[in-house]
Amino acid sequence: MLLNYLKIAWRNLIKNRSYALINITGLALGIGSAMLIFALVRYHYNIDRHHQKYDRIYRITTKFLSPAGEFHTPGVPYVFGKSLRNDHPEIENLAMIDQEEEPTVVVPMAKSPDKKFKETDGIGAFVEPTYFRIFDYDWLEGGPADLKQPNTVVLSAKSAQKYFGTTANVIGKTVKLDGRLNLRIVGIFADYKDNTDFPYSIMPSWASLKEYRGSDDDGFDNTNSSTQCYVTLNDRFTQADWDRQMTTFIKKYKPNGVKDTRFPMQPLSAIHFSTDHGGVSEGLILSLLIIGIFLIVTASINFVNLATAQALTRSREVGVRKVMGSTRPQLFWQFMGETALITLVATAIAIGLFQAGQTLIQQNLSGAFKFTFYFSPSVIGWLALLIVGVIALSGVYPALVLAGFRPVMALAGKITSQQVGGFSVRRGLVIMQFAISQMLIIGMIVVTSQLTFVQNKDLGFRKNAILTVQLPNVPVQDVPKLSTFRNLATSIPDVEKFSYSMSGAPQSGWTSSTGLKYDNRPKNEDFSIQRKYIDVNYLDVYGIKVVAGRNLYPSDTSRETLVNETFVRKIGLSNPAQVLGKPLFVDGKNLEIIGVVKDFNQEALKTAISPLFMTTRANRYYAANLQLHSGNFQRAISQLETFYNQVYPDSYFTHQFVDVQIERNYRQEQTMSKLVNFFAGIAVLIGCLGLYGLVLFMATQKTKEIGVRKVLGASIGSILWLFGKEFAQLIVVAFVVAAPVAWWIMTKWLQGFEYKIDFGPGIFAIAILATVLVAAITVSFQSVKAALMNPVKSLRSE
Repeated sequence: MLLNYLKIAWRNLIKNRSYALINITGLALGIGSAMLIFALVRYHYNIDRHHQKYDRIYRITTKFLSPAGEFHTPGVPYVFGKSLRNDHPEIENLAMIDQEEEPTVVVPMAKSPDKKFKETDGIGAFVEPTYFRIFDYDWLEGGPADLKQPNTVVLSAKSAQKYFGTTANVIGKTVKLDGRLNLRIVGIFADYKDNTDFPYSIMPSWASLKEYRGSDDDGFDNTNSSTQCYVTLNDRFTQADWDRQMTTFIKKYKPNGVKDTRFPMQPLSAIHFSTDHGGVSEGLILSLLIIGIFLIVTASINFVNLATAQALTRSREVGVRKVMGSTRPQLFWQFMGETALITLVATAIAIGLFQAGQTLIQQNLSGAFKFTFYFSPSVIGWLALLIVGVIALSGVYPALVLAGFRPVMALAGKITSQQVGGFSVRRGLVIMQFAISQMLIIGMIVVTSQLTFVQNKDLGFRKNAILTVQLPNVPVQDVPKLSTFRNLATSIPDVEKFSYSMSGAPQSGWTSSTGLKYDNRPKNEDFSIQRKYIDVNYLDVYGIKVVAGRNLYPSDTSRETLVNETFVRKIGLSNPAQVLGKPLFVDGKNLEIIGVVKDFNQEALKTAISPLFMTTRANRYYAANLQLHSGNFQRAISQLETFYNQVYPDSYFTHQFVDVQIERNYRQEQTMSKLVNFFAGIAVLIGCLGLYGLVLFMATQKTKEIGVRKVLGASIGSILWLFGKEFAQLIVVAFVVAAPVAWWIMTKWLQGFEYKIDFGPGIFAIAILATVLVAAITVSFQSVKAALMNPVKSLRSE
């Protein structure tokens, strides 16, 4: 019986090649795209779940409160861990870390020049030994036991292989971090899987950090986003315990921050999706999941529409089978078997599309959205469930319709389109399909428009033709090297202007905040202030305007400061000149305010402009900023690299253009745009396949009607409208359904931006016009062909 079903199903596929091809193509695209999306979603929800203590790991973050809103950072003060450990020894494990982006590592060589490496595919972190009691690592050699000592380090196997050509017998060897901090290797750990938010390749001891920085940041007022605290909790001390006791802790260690500072605990499960701290948007991941479901539904709708439309041509087959003794359940399972065969063929093609799509995503999407997919037993079970779901969605209704034909009516050829669902059912399905397509098109337009807006908005500073060069940490004794490098760099003809700063561009993505006290006010202000260390040429390089007062005077230390307009407003003043000459107490120093700069965006446009002070401090200059003449940038970069290596032979030359750096701040949004555009295009293509199949069937059913109309004088335009009016009505109804849903979803998404586009009626007009255009192009080929057919050929059988 089963073999018979398969033979009949295969013969029907061969007989109706056009419909089979449309169905298989639509289902393959839908299943393949859904597999890509589901694999990506699965990957992101499995991040770091391999740690045994996953459910008990927390990161302690910092939240600053103010009347204007909240400011979040994943960082805590340098001394936070020591203070928390003293007050709460019942915490199971606590570890402080300090992240170092793309560290430079020098390997001393006895008989040849030292080797230099830049960890561009990983990051480093100074860690306490307790870090390895919180997170699980497999050790190939040594371990973290000796990491409590200064000048010690553990490496990943990949890094050890890169530095020494082997992972064996490297314990006890020495590397230099940033070309100046000697570190003895005490352990080699197995390479981490890519499903982690902690891809550290080199981890020096926390005890080495003081020498690396050249100083201690002992105050609770200093918070950097790179200095973080992780804990594991148990019944002796829970998150609820910390929430109750946090205020007491703040009163003891930061009494001036009782009103405006909080240190909330964040579970490890939330870190990956914490957009406040640079994580991936969970809303985006869930949106992609919904799009994946839409794609499956859209492909299934195509199948149902075409299957019920074809039912008229198979009515006599059903009648004959029933007369020969076939029961309704037998016919039902026969047609379900046909659906299963088509779905399995489509799935085989979909797996090939999935593999190709996975490679495409790995090559073209940013690191936050890359994923590794493997066919584990759970994945195979999930794929089987998907196949069963598609078969059920696509096959049950058409099978019930076909199996339910009355044999007398079927054999007499009196089955009507209403008895197979007609347009009453197909209308609803096509409306759903159009609504999904229109929602995706609206989303595509909004995301693209917002990205164009943020990339072209005036940020308050110059960003074109400016190059930033990363500098090694500058100990006090190496400050004179800054003058040497400046003199060499400015001798290059292509370099127009030069400046030093702490974090490169005004919108660098790295933040550092502190508390403040203004003028002679008795208490600290109830808001934090961001800091930037700059030299006197910084404003000129970036075209930042002074609206009151003057620029800084040259100095290697902090003596005076600039503030921004937002700071003036935050302290309750309206005239920038009113703050000139007033003292600002920050970082343990009284700095005279000598100027106010026009506001510029220090962070991505998701965040409002924060209060800011800028002052000089040479040993905190970590970047050189160079404005280049338009022309041969590569020549200037090559000369810069030569001079850099002369001044900093143990460091690694790293450069980046500011406009490219700013684009990286919107990496998630760019990724979302690519994904939404891609999958929206797939959804529209699947819808077009379904429309084409329906029009093909309608043209076949209306062949004689068109012939009669033409004989009676109907124009080609009126015949085309015969096909088009039905779909035009459905598009309008679908738009009424899709528009409010899309407006609600995209309005929610835009709320993540402080600065955003106007979401007006123009976007909806473009969406419906795009849908009409796509539908018209899809419908036109077959409808024009039918309208131009010679009526003699269509009526000759009458």
